[in-house]
Amino acid sequence: MIAVSNYTADAKDLLNRIGVNQTSQGIWELTDAQTASDCYVHHAQMPVALAAYAAVSATFAADRFPGYLLRDMVDKAPAMDYADYAALAMACGAPVPSFDGSDTRAQIFGKAVWNIVETYELGSCFVRFDQSGNGDHYSLRPRGIDWTGQWEVIPEDIKALRKAYRAMIPLQKVMVVTIMHLYSQGKDTTYLTGCPTKIPAAEAMTILRDNGALPAWGHLVTHYAGW
Repeated sequence: MIAVSNYTADAKDLLNRIGVNQTSQGIWELTDAQTASDCYVHHAQMPVALAAYAAVSATFAADRFPGYLLRDMVDKAPAMDYADYAALAMACGAPVPSFDGSDTRAQIFGKAVWNIVETYELGSCFVRFDQSGNGDHYSLRPRGIDWTGQWEVIPEDIKALRKAYRAMIPLQKVMVVTIMHLYSQGKDTTYLTGCPTKIPAAEAMTILRDNGALPAWGHLVTHYAGW
């Protein structure tokens, strides 16, 4: 197994290549504005770039990736490698992710997602459905579906899910959209259709940072272990 220090070094190299750096005082800065503005960013590394640029300036991040949404950002989690995860964790102020293999990461991810649900009171959108799997996240499901039967939509329950989401504060909405897209990437045609889920990624980073929730969000996303 490659040492954690190697992934950390690769993460720092990635951040340098996109023109951003964290000083010894923990302040994020652009090392080269031209590079940051014009450099090529691989699609799997766009979450890293967005988070890192947003750590410097949310306005710069939004201008750099116009139209880039939180759900687009989260949808890339399965395509990221360990160095990408490490770089994203750094940009979010989260601890370096575990690289001890899929089993360990799955256990951490399962605990992290349930911790988010409990901490930010998202129980009106998610339910426990006991199902075997490596990690407790396999027991988490969106509400609105008959998970014990034929997995069909329950009309009154799906309406309640959407009503609960609409009534949430911005931080809760960011967390719900994040979990929904970690659970299932791509266009949501079942759960939150018709709801305001088009949250700009840079705005989401600001909401998370202002509420002291960015490290927890980064810890969750950088331990993504499939679903």
